[in-house]
Amino acid sequence: MIKLRLIGMILLVLLTVSFAPAVEAGQAILSWQAPTTNEDGTPLTDLAGYKVYYGKVSATYTIIKDIGNVLTYAITENALTYTITGLGEGTWYFVVTAYNTIGTESAYSNEVSKVIKTVPSKPVGCTVQ
Repeated sequence: MIKLRLIGMILLVLLTVSFAPAVEAGQAILSWQAPTTNEDGTPLTDLAGYKVYYGKVSATYTIIKDIGNVLTYAITENALTYTITGLGEGTWYFVVTAYNTIGTESAYSNEVSKVIKTVPSKPVGCTVQ
């Protein structure tokens, strides 16, 4: 898991290792701690949600998911988590942002990555004579 504390609304993102069963697309479980202050240091009172950006090239995110503010709390460190499924083989890069009720979005969190490896299905119909 990667952990880095950033200032203001930049989020703490932790990527945990998780793989889907054989021949299915992979998944990544992102987790982070919610920001509690605005970039100017004032209390954050209008957090509306999060966006996850990801893609197959570092710092080039081709997919954006607005995941709102409905998230699961992880058991450790009161971290928010979100699972991204359907990832094909290769290296994927992820960042998270927070946004407030008027749509102002934070800077990107630190970038994390995960290598997805798919496994072929087992052979079937094996016989012996």
